[in-house]
Amino acid sequence: MRITARYDSAPALARDVVEQLTRGGLLVRTEVPPGLELYATIELEIACGADAVVVPASVLQLFPGLGVAVAVDDAGRDAIDVLARGGADASADADTAAAGTAGAGPATARRDRPTTGAPAGGAPRAGSAVEKIQQALRGDRDARAAVLRDPNRTLHVYVLRNPALTLDEVAAMARMTTISVDVLRQIAERREWGHRPEIAIALVRNPTLPPPVAIPLLAHVTPADLKQLAKDTRTREPIQRAARKRVLG
Repeated sequence: MRITARYDSAPALARDVVEQLTRGGLLVRTEVPPGLELYATIELEIACGADAVVVPASVLQLFPGLGVAVAVDDAGRDAIDVLARGGADASADADTAAAGTAGAGPATARRDRPTTGAPAGGAPRAGSAVEKIQQALRGDRDARAAVLRDPNRTLHVYVLRNPALTLDEVAAMARMTTISVDVLRQIAERREWGHRPEIAIALVRNPTLPPPVAIPLLAHVTPADLKQLAKDTRTREPIQRAARKRVLG
């Protein structure tokens, strides 16, 4: 699948390179194509005036009515940067954008805005969403915790893809009632997490996780925890019934 970001000038593209790509991603302001899924690998076409470049990209987030956040590798960023610097004037404008000068008036801002359907008014900042996703994917322990506290629960799932994520963090996430249900489901479905007794019991006791997902995890809790679940009146009824059945054999 290919999605296209269209810019009317090199300075417009240079601005997004400075404000977004240098921070890890790019928001392509377009309608979300039917069937496009998170983490999918796609072709990203950057069209700037009469020139264009196509690079591989991966989908970071879908924003219906706003666009698609994507990540590109170093080679892709270099290719886009070359397109953004397609002349002496473009390079000068890119430097101006990087310096964050405040002298540009409203007419310049309108001229430099990409022609890809960016919404007006209170739309979320693209850079903010992309930055948080990159923080989840690459940040340290404190950064991951900050993302998990974010009220935008669609961001939480990206923490699970951070290669530095530890088992104790996963166990803590399994106990959280404010976390995305998708995160809890993914923890439950991964054998290296959901089959660990300390994580399985945390998920089973978490009222946010639906009982149909929690009940199979009873096979991985300790016998002592299973008995406690079977007799504890605070246990959700479907889970308690399933625990009793296991205890009685």
